[in-house]
Amino acid sequence: VLIYKCVFIPLSGKTALANFLSGTTENVGGEYRPTQGVRILEFESQPEGSGESMACEVELWDCSGEFKFESCWPALMKDSSGVVIIFNPDVPSHLKEIETWHSMFIASQSLQENQCLLIAHHKPGSGVEEGRLPLASHLSRLPLIHSNLEEEPEDVRRAFWRYLGNVINTMSESREREEMSIIT
Repeated sequence: VLIYKCVFIPLSGKTALANFLSGTTENVGGEYRPTQGVRILEFESQPEGSGESMACEVELWDCSGEFKFESCWPALMKDSSGVVIIFNPDVPSHLKEIETWHSMFIASQSLQENQCLLIAHHKPGSGVEEGRLPLASHLSRLPLIHSNLEEEPEDVRRAFWRYLGNVINTMSESREREEMSIIT
């Protein structure tokens, strides 16, 4: 059984998304409680397009974005297969903070673009248009989805499964290259 570790990093709505995507909860309401440090959600999945013939184990590491937990972040990043940055496109400062998270969690690990996902999480009634966002050029190359769990929850789930399939394919290809280098 292969385990794929995806780190969810903060800015907005990540806990609700992590709960929904992992099947921890089917609804999206409830009382908000900030994540303290990290929370790990484990579930089994067979993501779209993964090419894997059997289900795989997935760990979603729901990481607190509070800088008081910054000393824990290197441990969270270790051996991660992918990174998801969730932000609120209504908050202009989030567009700048994405660059910090990219540098800390993605660039430092040399993850490929398809191992990363940006989620513009729209709060209910936000009225934000789903379109291009003013992201830095290196961020605009990353996959971006808009999420609205109130109106289109299954679209968000399908987009996440496609992302997870990309992560699994990338990790499988890397493992195959490593095995071939040992044989030759």
